[in-house]
Amino acid sequence: MTELWAAIALLLCLTSGFILWAWLRPLPPSVVRNNRHDLVVELYQLKQKELDQELESAQINRSDYDLRLAEMQHTLLLETADRQVPLTPSNSSNRAGGLSLLFVALLVPAAGLLTYLELGAYDSLEQNINLQTTRSITESASTLEVLITNLGQELAQKPNNPEGWYLLANSYMQGEQTLLGINAFEQALAYVQDGSRQQAALLGQYAQALFFHEGDFTQSVNQAIAAALEKNPNDVSALSLLGIQAFESENYDAAIQFWQRALPSAGEGQGKASLQAGIDSAQQLQNGGNDLDIGINVPINVSLANGLSVPSASAALFVYAKQADQPMPLFAIKLNPNNLPIEVLLTDAMALQQGTKLADYETLQISAHVAMAGVPGQKAGDLMSPTLVINVAEASSGKVNLTIDQILK
Repeated sequence: MTELWAAIALLLCLTSGFILWAWLRPLPPSVVRNNRHDLVVELYQLKQKELDQELESAQINRSDYDLRLAEMQHTLLLETADRQVPLTPSNSSNRAGGLSLLFVALLVPAAGLLTYLELGAYDSLEQNINLQTTRSITESASTLEVLITNLGQELAQKPNNPEGWYLLANSYMQGEQTLLGINAFEQALAYVQDGSRQQAALLGQYAQALFFHEGDFTQSVNQAIAAALEKNPNDVSALSLLGIQAFESENYDAAIQFWQRALPSAGEGQGKASLQAGIDSAQQLQNGGNDLDIGINVPINVSLANGLSVPSASAALFVYAKQADQPMPLFAIKLNPNNLPIEVLLTDAMALQQGTKLADYETLQISAHVAMAGVPGQKAGDLMSPTLVINVAEASSGKVNLTIDQILK
């Protein structure tokens, strides 16, 4: 940005310099005054010829000739002598014009700068520069922890970077630090341009993060959904959540309508496949559930390592299944950790988005988390199991063992 401002300053100085040069350069001699001088000399020569002719024709004597010639020479001297040019209205106007040029030379850079700051894209320029820095940090980060640390430091110094906050929010969600992720989404919304498509997308994903954290359609979740749809009536995240809400209320017709509205904007990939699967499930249930495929299931045994205990009465056990490198779990269940060891059957019914099926995935990452505060999101003192990568088809015919043996610090 320093190079840009230096170039702008140079151009403004050049513009003012041209104006100042026009004010300071010397004015050319008066053409009118030169023409008058020539006419006076020409008139003198003409009168001298006439006077010579009168002397030759004896119309005047030598004494009169000398007297009149002396008078003519004196007049010529007076008429052609250099005189100081008096201050006329024209000269006064020239001086006023020079002052006007000086004023314009000073006004041009100030007006240009103020106009750019008022009407130009200064905020967009700053965000673009911050965006490039953010992408550089993302590409150079070797681990999720390094990415979170570097992004946090950069955003603390230059917070006007909605994409940076968005990346940080997703990084926190991927690391199951839900509250920090929600806070980062709120920072992104504070700096994003009002009315932009990016704002609507952020509101939709913010609503998803709130739903994942609170586990229900609370007032704050519903407000975030409404805000996203106000900015973009076809926002995929918001429509997906409304479809889930309608599906849970057994209003299958409304669920189908919401998911069908989201389908054209979902692009290609797993998101579109999940929406279509949800539509298919809702249509089957709407028709009485005949031919509804119950899908496959994965048995999971969750145990607590020797020497560990759950001292908090408000603690909750969460079992997650998600794709690699994705922040949000696809399947989750909340259990009582006091019942450990416990056997869990991971089924399609545990999908966080209706229509998501275990059979759609070849591999998944499985983990267990005892949250002492009773809500999702990793904090110091919580208990964790290692993350296991399972082949879904193979695991459905066996059993996955998760041992909670780590204390978060």
